[in-house]
Amino acid sequence: MDSQILYLTLALLALGLALNIKLTLSVLHTTRRERDTLEALPPGAPVPAVPARALRGGVVHRLGAEGQAAALLFLSSKCPKCKTKLAEIGGMLAPAEQAGLDIWIVSHEPAWRLRQFLRGFPLTRALRVTMRDYRLLNPTLASPAYMMVNHEGVLEASGMIGDDNWLELRAQLVDCVAETAAEGAP
Repeated sequence: MDSQILYLTLALLALGLALNIKLTLSVLHTTRRERDTLEALPPGAPVPAVPARALRGGVVHRLGAEGQAAALLFLSSKCPKCKTKLAEIGGMLAPAEQAGLDIWIVSHEPAWRLRQFLRGFPLTRALRVTMRDYRLLNPTLASPAYMMVNHEGVLEASGMIGDDNWLELRAQLVDCVAETAAEGAP
């Protein structure tokens, strides 16, 4: 009887030690992940110039490079709200082009999943980046999110698609189209 109690005690101690090690490693992993999480870029900060490959055509673009104002959109195929935003974004492409603004969907997802998600959307407006570069641009992995980058490669605004800055951009594009139509009318 005494040896059974001793074995049971040893088994419980071993189980307690294993659980303690597992919890300690879990805490270490979580703190390391939190420490390595980058802060979101503040407005006025230069956007990192990261290489991005077009989903169709394979052309490499430099996001954050000087020369062209851009709206970088972060959508996820796993986000139901993102799918509903595609029609709105598609309607903004032509007015944005007229206004001199590039609209890019930026993703780190596999090409096959991105193609499936963007079915019916111009794939030339979708760019793929590495997960490391995606985290530089969108450290919180928020979606549907955006970054407005001016022609100097500086962040003008960022947030969630549908917020006040986004609605202001949409209104400006509508005004731009109306002005262009008025100038072209006799």
